[in-house]
Amino acid sequence: MIDMRVVCGVHRIFIVMAVLIAAACAPSAASDLTALERAVTGDPEDMVAAAAYRQAAIAAGDFDRPIAFLERLSKRKGTGPHIHFSLALAYVDKVPTSGDIKRLYLGRDAMNALTRSIEMRPTAAAFYVRGLINLFYNSFIFHRTDKGVADLTHALALVGSETPPLLVLRVYTALGDGYSRLENLAKARETWAAGLARFPNDDGLKERLAKSGEALADVVTTALTASRRVDTSLVGFMPIP
Repeated sequence: MIDMRVVCGVHRIFIVMAVLIAAACAPSAASDLTALERAVTGDPEDMVAAAAYRQAAIAAGDFDRPIAFLERLSKRKGTGPHIHFSLALAYVDKVPTSGDIKRLYLGRDAMNALTRSIEMRPTAAAFYVRGLINLFYNSFIFHRTDKGVADLTHALALVGSETPPLLVLRVYTALGDGYSRLENLAKARETWAAGLARFPNDDGLKERLAKSGEALADVVTTALTASRRVDTSLVGFMPIP
C-alpha cells in the first residue's frame, strides 16, 4: 500500500523546487515574486513555499508586498495556522529596515498573527518566535520580557523527539537570554548549561557561559538588537507540525 501522505509531501517539495528554478530564470525581481506568489496561493499552508517567497522579497528589498499579500491570504475563510505564522515572519522581516516606532507596531502585529496561529495549533516554533519577539522590546519601558520567558518556557515544554534540533537549540539560547534580561543570572546559566549538554559544540552557548558582567550583557544585547536581521528562512526548522 502506498502512503499518500508521503506522495503528497514529495509532490509539494517538487512543486516548490520547480517554482524556485523558474523564479531564478525570470527576468526581474517582480516576476520572481509573482511566480512565488502563485505557489503560495495554491497552498497557503505550505511554509516552505512561503519562506522562499519571503526570502526573495528580502533579496529584492520589498518588505511591504509580502505583508500585504500574506495578510490577504490570512483573511480567507478556512485559513490554517501556517499562513498566520508566515505572515508573522513577514512582519519580522521588515523590522531591521524600520524606525523605532514602526518596529513596535510590526512586533505587535507579528505577535497577534502568532497568537492566531497558536490558537489553531500550538507548536514549539510559534511559541518560540512569539517569545523571542517579546524579548526585543525594551524591558524598562514595555515590561514584556516576562511574557517572552513564559512563551519560551512553553516552547521548551512542547519540544519532543521529532522537534528539529536547531529549533530546540534556539529555544534554549533565547530562554537563557530572557532570564538574563530579567537579571536572573542563575536561571539563565542553568538554561544555557542545559542547552549545552544537548548541543556541546554550540559556540553561542559556550560564549554565554564563559562570560559575565558587562561582557555577557553585551552578548545578549547584541543578540536582541532590532536592527540585526533575524534568520526567518526556516532552514533547519522544518517540519513544523
